[in-house]
Amino acid sequence: MHLFLDLGNTRLKWALASDIFSWHGNGHAMPDELEALFDALRAITAPDAIHGCCVGTETLRQALDAFCRVTWGRDINWLAPSAEAMGVVNRYRKLSQQGPDRWAAVLGARARYPGRALVIASAGTALTIDGLTADGTFLGGMILPGYRMMKTSLAAGTARLPFADGHFHDFPTSTEDAIETGVLTALTASVAALFDRLEMRGEDPLVLLAGGDAPLLSERLGRPSCIAHDLVLQGLAALAFASGEPAI
Repeated sequence: MHLFLDLGNTRLKWALASDIFSWHGNGHAMPDELEALFDALRAITAPDAIHGCCVGTETLRQALDAFCRVTWGRDINWLAPSAEAMGVVNRYRKLSQQGPDRWAAVLGARARYPGRALVIASAGTALTIDGLTADGTFLGGMILPGYRMMKTSLAAGTARLPFADGHFHDFPTSTEDAIETGVLTALTASVAALFDRLEMRGEDPLVLLAGGDAPLLSERLGRPSCIAHDLVLQGLAALAFASGEPAI
């Protein structure tokens, strides 16, 4: 049994698994809920290996490292992007700059939809949008502020614009609705643009939407898409079990 940890910018997700799609327990916690998280993890079957992906703070990473050593006497195998894995060729020029969560999500997407061209969009604190060809070439992608970050930047950087809770309209007639419509249009148009670029290469892509704001984008994307949560955890699992480690 392996334990997988996804330490993101806003929350930590975990899963205990014996196979890429066979979860025997899972959960999540916010950064200020570490004790509740640790209580939940103490109750699981002791893992034979622990794999992690971290884009969160170094303090939280160190806390998880210490917990796993004390509780199970095991270190966490933290993921670092590589030039190739599971038949996926990584064309990112500087691997040290690539977020491990993006790489893990690509591997999870490939495991879930082998042989399919994909747009992997994670709509969380930031929106990341990555392109994967049907033959397994990771082309790279885009990073832009997420839904709430866009709204916050408008409120913080202007004198008269609020942090708006408006509604989407084709032709907004209030400031709140104009902000809501503008933000959602920018996010969905960015995903659609990468989809269209893959199509222009002769691919037949599918958009996988993950993250807390995925439903907001799905409603207005206008491209073949589905919600696909836990891609980072599934990518960690796919990589671990592809390496031949036993899943007891």
